Amino acid sequence: MKIMVVILSFAILFASLCAESFDEKLQRLSEEAAKGYVQPLVTSFGTNLNSGLFNTAEVLKPSILRPIRFGFGFHAMIAFVPDADKTFKAADPFNPNDTVTTATVFGDKGYTYENPIYPDSPVRVYPDGLDISMVPLIIPQFRFGLPKGNELMIRYLPPFELGDYGDIQFWGVGLKHSIDQYIPLFPIHLAVQGAYQALSVGDVVDITSIAINAQASKRILMWTFYGGLGWESTKLKAEYDYNPYAGHTLSQDKISFDITGDNNVRMTLGFRYAIIPFVHLNADYTISNYNAATVGLGMSF
Repeated sequence: MKIMVVILSFAILFASLCAESFDEKLQRLSEEAAKGYVQPLVTSFGTNLNSGLFNTAEVLKPSILRPIRFGFGFHAMIAFVPDADKTFKAADPFNPNDTVTTATVFGDKGYTYENPIYPDSPVRVYPDGLDISMVPLIIPQFRFGLPKGNELMIRYLPPFELGDYGDIQFWGVGLKHSIDQYIPLFPIHLAVQGAYQALSVGDVVDITSIAINAQASKRILMWTFYGGLGWESTKLKAEYDYNPYAGHTLSQDKISFDITGDNNVRMTLGFRYAIIPFVHLNADYTISNYNAATVGLGMSF
């Protein structure tokens, strides 16, 4: 499980073709430039983290015959990065009154200054991006039925090391509450849910996400059709030593900042299909600032 998650979720995202690691790229950026560089990273991870939180509004309800109700599954998400978020405006270090266009973390080539006096020795001012339009993530998810129409969700990955990027740590928790239990004979399931999640990459980046959503679903034989409307907020905290001179230890200043992703309202529509009793597939699509697609495989008992 760990190998699959690493390969599909993080290696594609952080494995750049250049020799620099993610934290080395940040070290060459001032605070304002770093915020522009990582902004799409915050938004894409927030979009992915808050996807797959539900595939039905029906909660797992314990009973006398089934006092323990639980579920487990994998959810694979892909957030789509708009072309407009592959570049940003940064200060021109050779002309403080001007700006230049350079790559974000998901863009292509960073801004390079070509000195007319030394045309064969261009200076790489800002780092390259990964040149990708889709950001993948795979998350294991556990569900536990609680009394009074509540359901606990837990997401967790054991800490593991990803090369030069350091330790990857992730956990999340959520609580869903049934609304239709208060409406006798109501034909569809209704629920509300809140979730908090945290992801850290080495000693450089910490991402936290909060999501609140309202859900509705209708089961017809083996099919369940579901949808939801939610609000989300994602924040990244970065801390690194600023050193614009690559390969040197000069001018190292500690930089620390918080940045909020462009995550706010999201709408999700999808379906779930029971392959065999207790085993189901689901797929949905989310419309938000970064659209996202999710597929999942799960079991409920």
